[in-house]
Amino acid sequence: MSKRTLIHDCALILPDQVLPRGWLLVEGERIGAFGAGVPPTHVTADQRLAAEGRALLPGFLNAHTHLEQTFMRGFASGRPLLEWLRNAIWKLQAAMDAEDVRLAVTLGLVEALRGGATHIVQHHKVAQPGVVLALAEQFGVRLTLARAWADRGAEAEPAERILADLRELFAMWHGRGDGRIRIANGPLAPWRCSAETLQRSAALARQHGAVTHCHMNETQHEVALTMQEHGLRPIEWFDALGILGEDFQAVHSVWLSDGEIQRLAQRRATVVHCPAANMILASGCAPVVRLRRDGVRVTLATDGPASNDGQDMFEMMHLATLLQRVHTLDPAALNPREALEMAWGTHHLQVGAPADLVLVNTNSARIQPVHDWHAALVHNVRQCDVETVMVAGQLLIHEGRVLFLDEAALLAECRERAHHLLRRAGLN
Repeated sequence: MSKRTLIHDCALILPDQVLPRGWLLVEGERIGAFGAGVPPTHVTADQRLAAEGRALLPGFLNAHTHLEQTFMRGFASGRPLLEWLRNAIWKLQAAMDAEDVRLAVTLGLVEALRGGATHIVQHHKVAQPGVVLALAEQFGVRLTLARAWADRGAEAEPAERILADLRELFAMWHGRGDGRIRIANGPLAPWRCSAETLQRSAALARQHGAVTHCHMNETQHEVALTMQEHGLRPIEWFDALGILGEDFQAVHSVWLSDGEIQRLAQRRATVVHCPAANMILASGCAPVVRLRRDGVRVTLATDGPASNDGQDMFEMMHLATLLQRVHTLDPAALNPREALEMAWGTHHLQVGAPADLVLVNTNSARIQPVHDWHAALVHNVRQCDVETVMVAGQLLIHEGRVLFLDEAALLAECRERAHHLLRRAGLN
C-alpha cells in the first residue's frame, strides 16, 4: 500500500486561487486530495506534517543550469560572455576529473533543491554524464540531462562520438526512476555547431520523444557570428534546418528580431529566461513580455552558478519581474502570478499530479504581513525560507535539513576540492 503523507494548516497555492488555510494528502508519488480548513476525519495518513505559518506550493522547474559550475562561482564579474568562457570557464571545465564532477554536481543538486527546484534541467558541459545521472537517481531528484556538445571550434568533438553518446544515454537512462530521469539533445550554441550534426542529433532526440535544448541569441556578437556565416539570424537558421518545434528550447533568447519571435510562436517552441545571468554578463534583457503576449511559452531558470553565483528560483522570479518593468517602463509588466507560472512550468497542485512540493516558512519579519500571496512569494520569500522539499512523494529536505547526505561534510570536502581544481586550471 502506498505511503500517505498529510500536510496541514498551511496556505495552499493553487493554480487559480490561494487557500489561506488548508491541507493536502500525498498518496504514494502523487497528490491524492486537498481542501480548505482542517482535514476531514476520514483522511488518514502514515505521516503528518504540521505546517502552520507555511505556504505549500508546487516545486519549481529550473529550466536551465550547469550544476558542475558550483566550483566556478565568482568568475563572471567584469567579463563579457565570450571572454568569461575562454579565460575562465573552459579552462576549469577541462581540468575537472570525475571526482570534481561528482562533488560539484552533488553540491549543485543540494543548492538547486534548497532554491525550490524539484525538476532541474542540467545542460551538461563536462565529461562523466553518468555520474550526474546516477546522483540524481540515487538522491531522488527529477532531472533532465541535456548532453552538451560542440563539433566546431574550441573543444570540438567528432560528430559520430556525439551521436553515439546520445544513443547510449537514451538507451540507458531516458525514463529511468519511474520517469524522473530524462535525456535531451544539448547543442551549445549555433556558432559552435554544424548543420549536419544539429539535424542528426535533433532527429535522434525526436525518435525518443525528447527535446533539443540550446543557448540561442544570448549576445549581439553571437547573433552576428551566425549571420556572417549563414546569412540568417540564429532562430531563422534553426528553423531552416527543421529544428524549431514544440520540442525545442531556446535558452536566453535576448536579442530576437520580430521575425524570430514570430517563428518561435508559430513553431510553439519554448524560451528559457535566465535574468540573473543576462544581467551579470551584461548580455541584455530578453523581451519576455513581448514573447508571452505573442504566444511564446517562457520558462524560468537560474543558469549555472558560474554566471549567476546562485540557484535561487525565488530570486529569479523577483529579478524577472523587476527587469521586465525597467525594460518596458511599465509597472504592470510581468506580475507576480505570471512569474510564478513561468517558474512552475506545468507543475500545479492538483489531484493526480506528481507530489513535487515545496513548503516555505512565511513567519518572518521579511515576509509578514501577507496581503497578496503571489507578491509575497515572488518579492519576499527567498531560498533560506525553504524548509521542506518533496519529489515524487519522497522528502528530500525536511525542516531545513537535507535527508539524503551529510551536508556539512559535503561542504567541507567541496571547499578543499575546489581549491585544488583552481590550481590545476592555473587560475589560483
